[in-house]
Amino acid sequence: MSDHVPPLPSREEFAGRVAVVTGGTDGLGGHLVRTLVSLGTDVFFCGRRETLGKELEEALGERAHFVRTDLAVAEEATAFVQQAGGFRGGIDYLVNNAAIDPELPFEDITLDLFDTVLAVNLRAYFLVSQAAKPYLEAGQGKAVVNICTTNYMFGNAGATAYNAAKSGIVGFSRSLARTLGPRGIRVNVVSPGWIMTRRQLAEKVGEEAKASLLQNQCMKELMTEQHVTPMTLFLLSQAAAGVCGQNIIVDGGYYMQ
Repeated sequence: MSDHVPPLPSREEFAGRVAVVTGGTDGLGGHLVRTLVSLGTDVFFCGRRETLGKELEEALGERAHFVRTDLAVAEEATAFVQQAGGFRGGIDYLVNNAAIDPELPFEDITLDLFDTVLAVNLRAYFLVSQAAKPYLEAGQGKAVVNICTTNYMFGNAGATAYNAAKSGIVGFSRSLARTLGPRGIRVNVVSPGWIMTRRQLAEKVGEEAKASLLQNQCMKELMTEQHVTPMTLFLLSQAAAGVCGQNIIVDGGYYMQ
């Protein structure tokens, strides 16, 4: 038994560390990249939208490292992690965040689309985590956070492929926690509710949806990236040293298990 008490999260803990964030060009991933860089972390982030990625890299300076990557291509996913791991010989934090969320009637989902959604939203989590394992063992932070969603918990129509992949993240993460925990690497899940990112507001969230969220949430405030990033940072930090294999919901109290 140890008398060690985990410290509170601090800026000093993240400074000089190396983080990997998939899907980091915009939205929740972009906000997390910005925050980690502001804490002094070298962040390797990827995405398919090269212009957005390069713009963010230039805006954030030398600690931001963008790698154009199609995570549906196994070789590209692995090469991205190897580039990050080779930077200092280890990876401290891994955040699997990349996702695509097409909404189509069940009968209109083609096999190719279904396979693509699973490749980006679930298989990439496996590929990136597997490639990162030796670098996480060599790192100091030794923490993985997999970003999921509350969407699959409701079984929303129009999201059959998306929810199939997202629900798989939870099972994958629990088994990975059992596998990597003995090696000192913690694995947890953060499941946000409907987050008001720029893309969601532009493409999917109307006034009726906002009203419904506010009516059903315990907290009468729309959720944004700023609500999810602090929980992710907590789970990456040593303050969460006793938290492993858990799925933490951040949705203002909409869904209750």
